[in-house]
Amino acid sequence: MTSSSDRLDRIEALLERSVTASDERMTRIEQGLERVERVVESNNRFLESFSGDLGRYTNSMNNLGNRIDNLVPRIDGVIATSNQDRQETNTRLAAVQRQVSAIAKHLGV
Repeated sequence: MTSSSDRLDRIEALLERSVTASDERMTRIEQGLERVERVVESNNRFLESFSGDLGRYTNSMNNLGNRIDNLVPRIDGVIATSNQDRQETNTRLAAVQRQVSAIAKHLGV
């Protein structure tokens, strides 16, 4: 009976060590999962923040594009007016130069 009792004691000790080792593994697994959960939560917060920043950036770029689109016709108008003014100035200058030439010719210069 002693050998049976010793055998049961060894089996019980083996089972206790197995349960303890299993508990330790489970604890390490749970700790690893907790770390993974924290990383995932942190990544989610970052992505939410980044998504908001990206949305604001997109809105800013759209607003800038609209402002540029509104300025182009004005700039085109300014350029057209400047070109017309330059053409009128060149026409007047040519007329003045013709008159100066005529006066110089009349004076024999």
